[in-house]
Amino acid sequence: MSRSTKFVVGLALAVIVASVGFIGGFAVSHLGYFVEPAALIASSPGTHASTKAADDVAEVQTLLDQEALAPPNESSATAGAVQGLLSSNGDKYATYFDPTQYKSFNEDTQGSFGGIGVVLGENKQGQAYVVTVYPSTPAAKVGIKQGDVFVTINGVTRTKWTSEEVVKRVRGPQGSMVKLVMLRPNADPSKPGSDVSFTVTRATIDYPNTKTQMFGDVGYVRLGQFNANSATDMEKAIDTLTKKGAKALVFDLRENPGGLLEQAVDVSSLFISSGPIVRVDQRNKPEQVSYATGHKITDLPLVVLIDGNSASASEITGGALQDYGRAELVGEKSFGKGSVQTIEQLQDGSAVKFTIAHYLTPKKRAINGIGLTPDYVVVMDPMKQLNQKTDTQLAKALQVARSEIK
Repeated sequence: MSRSTKFVVGLALAVIVASVGFIGGFAVSHLGYFVEPAALIASSPGTHASTKAADDVAEVQTLLDQEALAPPNESSATAGAVQGLLSSNGDKYATYFDPTQYKSFNEDTQGSFGGIGVVLGENKQGQAYVVTVYPSTPAAKVGIKQGDVFVTINGVTRTKWTSEEVVKRVRGPQGSMVKLVMLRPNADPSKPGSDVSFTVTRATIDYPNTKTQMFGDVGYVRLGQFNANSATDMEKAIDTLTKKGAKALVFDLRENPGGLLEQAVDVSSLFISSGPIVRVDQRNKPEQVSYATGHKITDLPLVVLIDGNSASASEITGGALQDYGRAELVGEKSFGKGSVQTIEQLQDGSAVKFTIAHYLTPKKRAINGIGLTPDYVVVMDPMKQLNQKTDTQLAKALQVARSEIK
């Protein structure tokens, strides 16, 4: 029936859809021993229920084909049936990708893809909004701003768009257009926002995943997501900052929704010499542990910035650094997305994602639904990150970092 291809540690509700591609809400791993291939499960004893489900679906499809006013086509019928099955146990992270969507997902984890040039998050109400607009991208050129909430996509209006739904509708061929209506929040939170319309021409996006800056003798590096190049990018950034005279580091993981599990381990290993980085607790399986790679590159004092949209792979790295006393955390409690998903590719090139486990920090702290609590809590409106003069979380992180310099 299918073959197992990737495994995913769920990020947060904040999913990166940078350029409205989909890396969406989880961290991908290639730890293929987590789950039995679906083909083996399908042929195992005790699958009577699965057979009955298939028979019932086939019967309903026949009835719709014969009698429905608007019978579904094969593609929509398959997607609906599979999505219904995936969601039947209440797994809110389970989803179906058609072949095109799955191809887009794989492209996004490599760091280059087509889209409009934004990173998406979801608020606590599950509404997709713009976390970051990359400079000089189609979104930036038409005036889309951080905080804009998706209302209408190509004429379809919903009270709540999830990140995955946005991805499926906004992504498209390079050079094609997508029409959006966005709700722009009012600067005064007590007043309603206003709708703003955009027509955006999609383009291929090669986005910068790290941002560096020196603040006196403190080096600052921000990581956008944990994609296939993150550890390499971080190593280069740290090397650059060290050569510029950094005596301490601030590592900004705010608004970082996660990404690849291996990269969370590799990035953590730049600061931690040995020991477990993350533990995965799966049903009916022994605990699986990912260890530091032995590629530690710096002993400089370290402060990590987190907020409510720091999730999954960000929480893996932040939790490991906090557990080992390698870094102090500054900001607000992280999102708390500690569930693990798998991606299974089906024979026709489509794929399904569903939850298989939870992950724990090295000291076996649970993250799911709890999050990481900073050592220094600084509550701040996320919009204040746009101006260093109002970014009180950054100011506190720099203060803590300087206090650690010997």
